[in-house]
Amino acid sequence: MKVFMVDEPRVGALRALNYSPAVERIRRAGAASARPLRAIVKAFGPAYGAVFTRLDCHRDHGVELITQGDMFAAEPVGRIIRRDSMSQPERHLVTRGQVLIAAAGTLGENELFGRSILADGRLVGKYVGPHSMSLHFEDPDDDFSLFTYAWLATPTGIRAIRSTSYGTKILGLRKDLLSSIPIPEAPRPLVKRVAGLIRRCTLKREEYAQGIQEARRVFEGVPEIGEALAACSVRSHRSLVWSGSLPSICAWNYAAGGGAVRILRERWGTSLRDVLAPNGVFNGPRFARVDCTPPHGIDFMSQRDIFMIRAVGRRIVQPDVPERLLFVPRDALLVGSHGQMTEGSIFGKVELASYAGWRSGVTQDILRILPRDGYRELAYAFLSTTVGQWLLKSTAVGTSIPSMRMDLLNQLPFPDPSTIPHNVIRLHVLQAEAARIEADEAEAEAIRIIEQEVLPQWLG
Repeated sequence: MKVFMVDEPRVGALRALNYSPAVERIRRAGAASARPLRAIVKAFGPAYGAVFTRLDCHRDHGVELITQGDMFAAEPVGRIIRRDSMSQPERHLVTRGQVLIAAAGTLGENELFGRSILADGRLVGKYVGPHSMSLHFEDPDDDFSLFTYAWLATPTGIRAIRSTSYGTKILGLRKDLLSSIPIPEAPRPLVKRVAGLIRRCTLKREEYAQGIQEARRVFEGVPEIGEALAACSVRSHRSLVWSGSLPSICAWNYAAGGGAVRILRERWGTSLRDVLAPNGVFNGPRFARVDCTPPHGIDFMSQRDIFMIRAVGRRIVQPDVPERLLFVPRDALLVGSHGQMTEGSIFGKVELASYAGWRSGVTQDILRILPRDGYRELAYAFLSTTVGQWLLKSTAVGTSIPSMRMDLLNQLPFPDPSTIPHNVIRLHVLQAEAARIEADEAEAEAIRIIEQEVLPQWLG
């Protein structure tokens, strides 16, 4: 429990939760020069708290609604609803340069609540729901606007945002308190440097998204994959005749994706096991997770963290399990292998360990796939296509929380590397991977500058 003094308690915030020592010190240090957030933001969450009934429809006739979790996903995938579900849809529309804040949740150390993300091309054109607070800057590309975003993304900035919360079980953000958050002043060259890093981060994240899509498009141009994609695209009750072996008596394992498994197995003689290292598919063990603080313990990532554009892990005591089952190699593929089958869920998603997973312990819910040398990019690009996702989901067994059967996974059809432009796909993936890593480094450096070079002058 922490106690600190407040010089001027505000009648609008009489709870201790609504005061942050760091923010109060910034207010005192820069009473004459600090700029409140409302001085550079023209609109605070115009759609925040706007409750509405979501009316689902076909993608061709609707818009994409993203949740708080989708905002922070590396590849945001929302729910398709009718635009007229919202009474004022233009208020929900995401435009480039907005700062999106997770504005409903709890105060857990690694919860999304209070965290912010700058809208880039991956999010532009989508729509946010009532739990997202969007900040509309007067000038989104201004250096100080980008500097402000970097400040809000720092650990101190997150605490400042959380100090504006209200409620009991599920907290929300008070606009009046949020608008009064002080933005620390800094020398113009330093502001320009931080803004340049954020611009670079935004650009590289868009390059990452484009590169991955280009790699997948190469696969989708293969005739048999196009046929399987057409089968996956039609959603209806199905039945099919299966003439092969029956290692499972679950109809889902054969009919998932409209029979895409059968279509590709008839065309290809290669299976996933042919491009994997020996014992190259496995989950980690279950173990107790005991929280601790640095320098003790290890960083640990859940399924959610693996698929975020900016991972938010937790710190735990290193469990007594073999390191091979706790940590993952940098060249591994990570697959969400426990979860639900709904559209946009983590189950079946694929990610490269090189982004963040290899530097941390990884939950047992993540399936580790270790490709043979030279096949990592090919395996990732194929398994992350729509067809590849359906193939992975076809291995699901279980009821409440499905998981993947390893034997079915190893037997999944895989394109013969000699029949596809392997080098083109590999180049797209490597360029996308490099762009995302560069984006992560740029954003981390911008946050470091504010935490280590700006805030100490204000908080000293």
